[in-house]
Amino acid sequence: MFGVVMSIVAALALGFGLFCLWRCVKTKELADLFVSIGAFVLAALALLLATQGLAALQSPLAAPLGALVPLLISLGVVKIAAAKWWKWYAVFVLVGLIAISVARTAVPVVHSIAGLVIVILPIYAVLKKKLPPHFIGVSIGGVLIGIGGVALASAVMARPILPLETVVALIPWILLLMTVFYAYGFILGVRK
Repeated sequence: MFGVVMSIVAALALGFGLFCLWRCVKTKELADLFVSIGAFVLAALALLLATQGLAALQSPLAAPLGALVPLLISLGVVKIAAAKWWKWYAVFVLVGLIAISVARTAVPVVHSIAGLVIVILPIYAVLKKKLPPHFIGVSIGGVLIGIGGVALASAVMARPILPLETVVALIPWILLLMTVFYAYGFILGVRK
């Protein structure tokens, strides 16, 4: 079942990425390019997980590739919701990727900042009426993957929140819901 759900995640992420890429070509909006690349990386990672299971997370490329998804999604969020700050945030994204590539210990810090941007900034933009209420879907997707990430990280540590078997059973469904909410938020929550 893990592989089947991860294959569905890959297909949805690919479709979402293609939609954002199409919209980028049509509107020349960089946020769509950032989000589409993030969705393509998510699709690739989901396929890797579908074929190799959680063993795929042991790859030396897993941390940098895994970091690309929240970093690019959050860069898209910043470009849409706080456009005047996006270039500064792009510098953080580049520095974060370099830090993760050099030292795996940078992963929690970089992921946490990107995750907070994904969760908080869409809510702020909707409350300020800068974006339609549908953009909250991005925040919901961010909360879901945050819960999944914490559960997965704790499962490999000495004090798990949930048993590893439960986490492994929940991760594909969390990723599926995250992908659906990201797509919903970015497709319906952005004024074009």
